[in-house]
This record gives sequence, structure tokens and C-alpha cells, in this order.
Amino acid sequence: MLEYHHSMSQVLAVDVGGTKTAVGIVDGTGTILEKRIAQSPRGDPVAVVALVRSMAESLCVPTRTVVALGLALPGVLDHPGEVLLRSPSSGWYEVPFTRLFSEALGLPAIADNDVNACALAEATFGGGAGLDSFFWMTVSTGVGGALYQGGRVLAGANGMAGEIGHLVVKADGALCGCGNHGCLEAEAAGPAWSRKLIAQQADSSGAYVAASGHTPLDARAIAESARKGDPRCLHVVDQVSEALACGMAAVLTLFDPQAIFLGGGVAGASDLLLPRIEAKLPGLVLAYDKRNTKITATSLGSDAALLGAAALALRYIERKDFHT
Repeated sequence: MLEYHHSMSQVLAVDVGGTKTAVGIVDGTGTILEKRIAQSPRGDPVAVVALVRSMAESLCVPTRTVVALGLALPGVLDHPGEVLLRSPSSGWYEVPFTRLFSEALGLPAIADNDVNACALAEATFGGGAGLDSFFWMTVSTGVGGALYQGGRVLAGANGMAGEIGHLVVKADGALCGCGNHGCLEAEAAGPAWSRKLIAQQADSSGAYVAASGHTPLDARAIAESARKGDPRCLHVVDQVSEALACGMAAVLTLFDPQAIFLGGGVAGASDLLLPRIEAKLPGLVLAYDKRNTKITATSLGSDAALLGAAALALRYIERKDFHT
């Protein structure tokens, strides 16, 4: 078991993503004092726990004063936040991650869906501070969402509120990891960009090959090519923007939030996406021109989920009233 000294000043934050896992020490102001990043293991949840323990050991020297652990996990958790019920992007079912991490690291642990954590980070450390309602949408390996209202992230009756990635936006669309067709995740997440480009131009082997290096283009490279005027890549951006606009239209219609924050790796293309989304929304949302909803990229960048995990732990400490 790792050794920690009890203090309210610092927490251990863990962001388990579909591509990378990040572990950091964060203080009460949201400053990341130190962090480690590694590629996420695929398949075995025990390997994820072992990786995080190893990363934590490299961070938590004897002088550290860490008192709680916050976890941002991909997928749907049960309402108490004890069990990851399902993660389509990772293939995990009913994994008691909160207990596993707590036992491995010797810390009280609090967990939530990674996008819920991002919304909490936005409210605590970002542009959502002072807002009564906003929606947080991440577009990365998957697509997720969270509604922040009245000082908390709404969980819903079954802890599944905000799962916009599995809102069907195209009835005859691509097969999603959840088993449905045309989900927002299948039409707009990072893997969808490459698939849409491949569908436009394929070589004899069936794979699109970039002219510069014979390497299939990922979402970041497609966005860069779109900025340079590549018509095929611009078409991909248009298709993704249309899907995202449909998702945001549903959010605006149902919740009428003060703001929508866009995060995740694909948010790096917000300069391309947001103007196109804004152009489509008037035709999708009742009285859109009368609304004052701000739609913008998060200011928290790639650390949003890690800071959300920290915010979870900090709120846990406040509730438990820890003392040194």
C-alpha cells in the first residue's frame, strides 16, 4: 500500500481514457502540480489498475500530502459511482473500478463518468464558473455529454443522463460500438473522420493513403488538410459538423442551457467545426435567433477530465470534512 499523509491540500486525480491514461497531483486551486501520461491498456481492467498504481508511485514521494483519489472513467457508471456498468469504447462490463483503485492505492476513492467529471471541472475551474446551467460535450475516441444544472451534474434515474454519444442522429448511419446504427459517436468521434475519408477515396487495398507519407489520416491530420483546402477533408468536416449540430440541437431543445462547451481531442478542430455548427442550428432549433446560448471550446484543454477527477476528490474531502 502506498503511504500518504492526510491533508486537504492535494488530491490524486486519474483520467482513464480510451487512448491514454493520465495521473496527476492537483491542489485545491486546480493547479496540476505534476502528472504522468501513458497509453491505456486494452482489455484487462486489472492492467489499468496496475498501470495507475505504477504511475502514482512515481508521483507520490513521501513528502506528498494526498488524502483522496478522484477517478474519471469512460462509460456508464451505476448511480453510487461504484461500478462501471458498460464502456462501449473500451469493451468493459460491470467493473468495480472504485473499489479496485481504492484498494490498490490505499485511498478513499470517488468516481464518475469522464464527461461528468469534465463538466464538474468546467464549473469549478473553467468557463462554467458562475453559470447555473450548461452542457459539456466531448468529441474524442468517443462522444459523451453531461448536463450541469443548479450546482451539480445531473445523473438521471439510472445514472445515464447526458449520454449524447448514443443519440441516433442518422437512422441509416454507421454501426456504433453500442450496437445501434447512426449514433452521434459513430458519426462524429475521431474514428468516424477516418472512416468517412476512406469512403471517399480508397486505393486498391481499400484504405485511404495520404499523399505525404502513405499513412492513413487521423482526425487531427484531416482537420489540418481541411484548413489547407483539401476538398475531401472539408467534406468530412461538413459531415461531422452536421452530426454534431443535430446533437446540439437536441440539447438546446430539451435543456435550453446557458452554454455548451466542446472538449476532447476533436475539439482541436473547433475553428472548423463551430462556425459550421452555428450555421446549421437556426434550421434545427426553434427560435434559435432569440437564444443567447454560448457555444465554445473549453478552456481546460486536454486536462479537462483530469481536473474533473480532482474536482470530484476535492468535493469528497469537503463533504467528509477531513483534517490533518
